[in-house]
Amino acid sequence: MRRLSRPAMLLVAMIFLISPRGWAQQAGADRLLPKTTKGVILITNTDELTKHWDETQLGQLMSDPVMKPFAEDLRRQFQDRLSRVRDRLGLALDDLKGVPGGEMAVALVEPAKGEEAVALVVDVTGHVPQAQAMLDKVAANMAKQGAKETRKAVEGTTILVFDLPKSEEFSASQVVYFLSGNLLGAADHQGVVEGILKRMLGQATPEGSLADLPAYGAVMNRCRQHAKDAVPQIRWFIEPLGYVEVVRAATPQEKRRKGVTVLDVLRDQGFAAVAGVGGFVDLKVGDYECVHRTAIYAPKPYQPAPAPYKDKVSMDMLTLSNHQEFAPPAWVPNDVAACSTFYWDVLKAFDNVGPTYDQIVGEGATGVWDDTLVSLKTQEDGPQIDFRADLFVHLGQRVTVVTDYVLPITPTSERLLFAIETGNEAAVADGIRKMFKDDPEMNGRFWPDNEGPAGIRKMTKDELAMKHRLAGGVEIWEAVEEPTRHALPADPLVDLPSMTPKKGAARTGHKPLAERAEDEQLLPHVAVAAARGQLLIASHYDFLVEMLDKTKTPDPLGESLDFRVVDGAMKQLGAGENCLRSFSRTDEAYRPTYELIRMGKMPQSETMLGRTLNALLGPHKKGAVREQKVDGSQMPDYQVVRRYLGPAGFFGTAEPSGWFFVGFTLKR
Repeated sequence: MRRLSRPAMLLVAMIFLISPRGWAQQAGADRLLPKTTKGVILITNTDELTKHWDETQLGQLMSDPVMKPFAEDLRRQFQDRLSRVRDRLGLALDDLKGVPGGEMAVALVEPAKGEEAVALVVDVTGHVPQAQAMLDKVAANMAKQGAKETRKAVEGTTILVFDLPKSEEFSASQVVYFLSGNLLGAADHQGVVEGILKRMLGQATPEGSLADLPAYGAVMNRCRQHAKDAVPQIRWFIEPLGYVEVVRAATPQEKRRKGVTVLDVLRDQGFAAVAGVGGFVDLKVGDYECVHRTAIYAPKPYQPAPAPYKDKVSMDMLTLSNHQEFAPPAWVPNDVAACSTFYWDVLKAFDNVGPTYDQIVGEGATGVWDDTLVSLKTQEDGPQIDFRADLFVHLGQRVTVVTDYVLPITPTSERLLFAIETGNEAAVADGIRKMFKDDPEMNGRFWPDNEGPAGIRKMTKDELAMKHRLAGGVEIWEAVEEPTRHALPADPLVDLPSMTPKKGAARTGHKPLAERAEDEQLLPHVAVAAARGQLLIASHYDFLVEMLDKTKTPDPLGESLDFRVVDGAMKQLGAGENCLRSFSRTDEAYRPTYELIRMGKMPQSETMLGRTLNALLGPHKKGAVREQKVDGSQMPDYQVVRRYLGPAGFFGTAEPSGWFFVGFTLKR
């Protein structure tokens, strides 16, 4: 996916690589970029951003001599991954040093249907000579690549057009630069540059500007309402489906993913209602190491599911409601790494999942979900469970997620527990028992009452079996499997994705969405129980038992000092009636990831982050793992790092036009 991650990577790289001087503040890039912008990052004043970054504990950590080997290796990774930016645009990030004088923006644009372009807009007030020197260097780099340079006059400005020759690395393409007054611009599409120049002169363009986009305006206004008079250091915006669609449309048909894609499902099921997501990010503000505000613009009414479904709205699966009560349940112990609570209408999600299920699992056939429910309920050789009546109708809306880990750190150290409140624990326990024990299709895969009866068939590799166990009088169903051992890479080398792969390049060998979902199980060691007024779903049996045991000698999280401090900070930032609140001890929450990087085992990780990285960056072959690229062997002991990591909080509110979230990190 060419350029998909380039804006985010450029932002991070700018923080690490650019040391600007005395930049003047001047806003307005959102009025220069076109309305067809699908994603953008805007830095208000890079000098201030760098200053605030250096003042944060994380910035100080990266400046600590003990982190020098890791920081240098990370910098090398950025430079390696961004080398194609230099090859493609004739511009390296180091070339931007001393050039910006104000706002800087990087955007992904859709010039026309099926086209994509990347645009760079920089205010160079006070640094025009440096900008001109940079352009001269770009021209020289382009000449070395065999590009043909043409100078054209557009709206009274001379633009430099570089036509790149075809090669094995890149197909024929065009890169355009200009320097007009205090504005430096670049794009790989001449029409985008011409539009920027027209809007700079106050001329109207057919597509209008990004600032005219209703979703962008709504997102920025909502964040501004919360930030009040504070000028954000970073703004960002993305039109989620439009962003993915632009990148996908620019990929040759033969190299696109085969089968049903996530984009297909989201578009068809009406999730384009999420018209925009964006926010503000500020570093080192008062007592906060970081404050970030995010608005999701998804105004109602939502699109009903396509025919022949009646009264089904897929977006209703995302129904969150606001409440006042967010004290952690008394059974959540004080020593966990993180705890989050949100209010989700689980029953409404169940009632509206059918169309999406049919498109993914049924590959577009209608009625697959309903047929599955009827079969489970009525077939003589089935579990005869009515999922709605026997289980989901008894579930409440309050969901609690607890995160922790066990020592020593291994790829399976992270522990997760999902707890859904229930008003009828006994009914939920009966539903679970039906679902697992009474399904003849599962016969021979169960070890009832903690024993494996003679004569059961042997499980095949990776096949799950639900093992019935009792712990402290609580009935627990545990998934067990034949373990799959991944070969460790030869070198303990976190993999940074290539930011600019060859034009049209795409991963191959992808399975249809339904098949990939079957292969990539979220909780391969899941344990399920009904206890403490909750439906409990844990990532590991031992963690579920541990949590149940700790309720006998309560030392609740809600009474801990750091939780109360974070809770107070939330309220100071406006928390009240919310749909979500989250507390995290980052020094504990980040430890498994850090240690796995240090050991060179991050690709084998079964943490949520590890699975996400493998899904995004891995080879998409069952049993295969990606190669870790960042060398963690010289990273210091985690006890050195944890003193820089303070507690964090996050809260969100459901609103008529979508959702609004605020997050922060405090000084340790």
